Amino acid sequence: FFLMIRRPPRSTLFPYTTLFRSITMQSKIFQPILIVEDEADHSRLIKKSLIESGHVTNDLFLCENGQDALDYLNKSSKYKDSKHPLPALILLDVKMPMKNGFEVLKEIKKDVNLKKIPVVMLTTTSTSEDIERAMNLGANDYIVKPIKFGEFTEKVSKMGLYWGLISNAKDILK
Repeated sequence: FFLMIRRPPRSTLFPYTTLFRSITMQSKIFQPILIVEDEADHSRLIKKSLIESGHVTNDLFLCENGQDALDYLNKSSKYKDSKHPLPALILLDVKMPMKNGFEVLKEIKKDVNLKKIPVVMLTTTSTSEDIERAMNLGANDYIVKPIKFGEFTEKVSKMGLYWGLISNAKDILK
């Protein structure tokens, strides 16, 4: 399963994002955000929160399991003829079929072409062991999905603003 969502029109974007993007729009292809989430309700909520926040201008791609995400990143299997750029950010669920988030994170961080991509773990698990394991494997952040819709939307929106500004700042510094 592969899904792409186009970014919102420029007029609805956060002012700083518009400013930063206008500086680099001519020379840089927008890198997508890769969402790796097996639960359809969670992936819809993540996408909706990112889009409605107005802070994210990147295209959003969805992979439903860890193996599909690795195939996407390595341009193998059904993605072998794809011309997609590597993502600017990976939002990675921990508990998934085929390969869990820790296994995917470990493979991403040992690959010389992928290891610099920021990875944010999104999960319902808040045990200190899981958080420590994710950080030791190279995760850039670990966000626990709250049960309440409003809390989750707020967390994803804030994350979108943070990563939107960070990725744009990197573009300007190049």
